[in-house]
Amino acid sequence: MLEAAALAEQTLSEQHERIRYLETLSITDELTGLLNRRGFQQELDRTLNRATRTGEQGVLVICDMNHFKSVNDTYGHLAGDSVLKAVAKALQNHCRKSDYVARLSGDEFAVLMPNTSPDRASVIVGKLNKVLNLLVVRWGQHEIPVSVSVGHETYTASSTPNQLLHQADKAMYHSKDNARTNSGLKGLFLARRSI
Repeated sequence: MLEAAALAEQTLSEQHERIRYLETLSITDELTGLLNRRGFQQELDRTLNRATRTGEQGVLVICDMNHFKSVNDTYGHLAGDSVLKAVAKALQNHCRKSDYVARLSGDEFAVLMPNTSPDRASVIVGKLNKVLNLLVVRWGQHEIPVSVSVGHETYTASSTPNQLLHQADKAMYHSKDNARTNSGLKGLFLARRSI
């Protein structure tokens, strides 16, 4: 009888472990190991709910790669994957442990920075922008320079997830437009909007 109980307990434990594993897979980007859009949305919702209760301020950063299609077309999709992994690693290395870093889609990344003042965010985002735009990925005999447009938006207790994502995305596209207008420069552009 004890053996049957031990076996049942082990089976139950294995099932719980499998469920946790599947839950983790469902919110993780397979290529980069970052949060995926679903996982990021969950963290964004939690963070903004907490901000509503506590009045905490923070920042959402959106990073979109410039001319990423040409990387895939010129060097191949494996090279493109290598560039995406390098950007993901750079973001993780230059963000705090309390920040949430995600790959939202093909070449778009996000960083949610809870408990961050607008002034502090500008400094952090400026550093991220510089680090990402100075990144060069070696692929065989080639060096692939990374160009990223970065936008950020401050959130407050009254911010909603959709509003915040929209405004940060808008700031990023403003940055991308500046990069196109000043195409002779290698994308050290930064845009910020406030709600």
